[in-house]
Amino acid sequence: LLTTKEERRIRMDNRTEKVPKYVRILFPILVTLLAGIIAPVSVALIGMLMFGNLIRESGVLNKLSNAAQNELSNIITLFLGIAIGSTMTASAFLNQRTLLILLMGLVAFILDTMGGILFAKTFNLFRKQKINPMIGAAGISAFPMSARVVHRMGLEEDPNNFLIMYATGANVAGQIGSVLAGSIVLALFL
Repeated sequence: LLTTKEERRIRMDNRTEKVPKYVRILFPILVTLLAGIIAPVSVALIGMLMFGNLIRESGVLNKLSNAAQNELSNIITLFLGIAIGSTMTASAFLNQRTLLILLMGLVAFILDTMGGILFAKTFNLFRKQKINPMIGAAGISAFPMSARVVHRMGLEEDPNNFLIMYATGANVAGQIGSVLAGSIVLALFL
């Protein structure tokens, strides 16, 4: 609704640049430090996310990295689902407060998607090389689905328009930003 066919067909420059290893190792450390300064409550979540990146990028702990990315991730997801599911009864879940939270989350996703698209369109007013505005829609914390949806929509408009790398980058940034924003809200109201 917010983009034209021409805007959805904007091709992004698909050059791949090799990121030096020291940058890939410093990134998780610096993000954790910066998150701790901005919102100390976020360090537990951001720290674990960045620790996983550090393990993978260091190349020293390959077996642990593979286990964390595959088996351990699946086991933790299963246990988390069981733990939360076992405490949820219909009377506790289906009430006015829960439905209001779900509605607020839906509105937040819609506004975040619209804001990302409109920000990219505004940014394009000042750039010579245009950005596909759909990349802004990937800046939400629904990882990795929003990046895949943006990429698929780009392919529907132009079968040779590969947006997945840019959309994933915006998606990860949205994830980190959501954790920081949530931590700031927690720090302010708790």
